[in-house]
Amino acid sequence: MQIRHRVMTMMMALALFVAIGGPLAVLQGVAWVNMVHDFSKNGSLTQAVEKTFDGQHPCPLCKRIATQRASEEKVPVTMKIDKKAEVFIATSGSDLPLPVVDPMIYGPPLFVVMPERFVAPPVPVPIRCALFS
Repeated sequence: MQIRHRVMTMMMALALFVAIGGPLAVLQGVAWVNMVHDFSKNGSLTQAVEKTFDGQHPCPLCKRIATQRASEEKVPVTMKIDKKAEVFIATSGSDLPLPVVDPMIYGPPLFVVMPERFVAPPVPVPIRCALFS
């Protein structure tokens, strides 16, 4: 039972990751790391980072990611529904029985409080030292 719960949780997390565009974000991260690596071969690390994030020098992977994001944005988020909403109203002559409402009866508490907890602790017994006796 617990394994099935874990598998279902992992599947839901994976579905959410894919739904919010996680694979493209991971690819973009890979592209940036490769760009910094490639640009740092010809200059310093700060120049490589600047070239990577200035938008002037996109790599082929960055271009493909941008076209994929643009195509995803064109897909409409909402769906068109042609059917009209139907409203069902229960009439007073309905054959359905009314729900039975019974008062809630609570049982004894699960953890019974022990009466010793409300009694003061016993007076400490004086301790005699074995050396002085």
